[in-house]
Amino acid sequence: MAVFTDVVTIYQKRAGAWLRTVVQGVQWSETIQKSLATGRLTTSKSTTVTFPEEVLDQIDFSTFTEEDAIFLGALSDEVTTVKGSRLSDLLTAHPSSGIIRSVNDNSTRDLLKNIKVVIY
Repeated sequence: MAVFTDVVTIYQKRAGAWLRTVVQGVQWSETIQKSLATGRLTTSKSTTVTFPEEVLDQIDFSTFTEEDAIFLGALSDEVTTVKGSRLSDLLTAHPSSGIIRSVNDNSTRDLLKNIKVVIY
């Protein structure tokens, strides 16, 4: 039985083509941070996606690039270079999405093995 119930679609650029992978059983968690450091209120949004041990064999984050993206939900869209189906177009059309910015690999731990991915 899966601990988490969210579904994500990951697009990874490999050798000039886009690999689309739908992964079930993850946790999607959005955070909005507010700051007054500049004297004005600024906000920034980030999302953490937790991939538990049960799904780690479905995706390889060891080779992620600045072009790889994650979307909340199961998408069937294909990424191409045609306007309307570029990765940037999909990111605009799906607000719960983002480019992978960091990967925290906890898969070698004895308990609670997981990988956490942060997107913006």
